[in-house]
Amino acid sequence: MKKTLALIFFFTCTTLLFGQNTRNVRLPVETIDIPKKVRSEFKIRYPDAMVKMWYVTNITYWYQDYGPSYYNNWYQPRTVVVYKFNEPANYEVEFMNDYENSRAIFNRYGVWFETRTEVYQLPEEILSKLDKSEFGSWKWSDYKERIEAPGMPGSVYRMQVSNRQSSHVIRLNDDGKVIQIKTE
Repeated sequence: MKKTLALIFFFTCTTLLFGQNTRNVRLPVETIDIPKKVRSEFKIRYPDAMVKMWYVTNITYWYQDYGPSYYNNWYQPRTVVVYKFNEPANYEVEFMNDYENSRAIFNRYGVWFETRTEVYQLPEEILSKLDKSEFGSWKWSDYKERIEAPGMPGSVYRMQVSNRQSSHVIRLNDDGKVIQIKTE
């Protein structure tokens, strides 16, 4: 009996200790395991794209984006209940389109959620306005991305800026106006 209680105590403590730090992850998946509707919607949206890899993922992972640290906590906390499904709820695809590295996420019914594309050079109009903004003299990160999503009036550009005192992630609209600032 004492051994049983000791084992229960051990496993409970282990679960509590290590379970606290688990992160939602994306897992690689074979193309054949992606629902046909998801693959066809992707092909309609990006007919000339070359797929690098498919992943099973979830919105929490996408929101938290555990890649570069400056994505963490970008999105507002979710206030709705998120249910777990027996089947994967979302699929992420990494792909090349017009020589650009991109990532898109679709739900299991093929509904497109968002696409993020690495940008090597911001459009001239945006560069000009950013140069004249309060961040003109700041250091700009090499990594920049364009975000496209349903319901957005255009693209949003996201990048990190820093000076000696602070670091921010900023979002700019297609006109070059800073629309959101997040302090690191």
